[in-house]
Amino acid sequence: MRSNIEPADLEMRAIDALRAVLGQVSVIKLKEMRREAHTHGRCVEILADIEVFGRTHLLACEVKAQGEPAQVRTALRNLRNDVASISGNATPVIIAPYLSPEAQQLCKEHNAGFLDLEGNARLTLGEVFIGMRSLPSQGANSASLSARPPRSSSHRAAARTFGGDRVAIPLGA
Repeated sequence: MRSNIEPADLEMRAIDALRAVLGQVSVIKLKEMRREAHTHGRCVEILADIEVFGRTHLLACEVKAQGEPAQVRTALRNLRNDVASISGNATPVIIAPYLSPEAQQLCKEHNAGFLDLEGNARLTLGEVFIGMRSLPSQGANSASLSARPPRSSSHRAAARTFGGDRVAIPLGA
């Protein structure tokens, strides 16, 4: 499945989506988000410095035009190498127009976060876990999934601390 979104537009939409997800949780403070220039051998495109309960976290994000398992598997391998070279404790994150359940599972298995423009997300940020799930509307075909913007009214978001205390639970508009 090929995305109809131009690369520069996809990257801007990815930044907006990441900012929106992080902004839903009151204990997450976005300190800085920056685009990384594509340098030789590097795949990280967005770096987000955040603070959760006073602790600093770095999200190293790769934006993919396709979220099929084969592309995600390659991206995870590349991200793992990039994250190892970044100072500090960075969390790898894959962002795509749509990530299939299989691609999402690959991210989970590799301890990577994910976010798609359909409204699905999973991020583990120290004590805080963010999980969002969007169900495609009836009759949606897979070709339309790659270019459709996220639907805030059709997803449910939950964020909680690992201690079990609820932090913020936006339940869609």
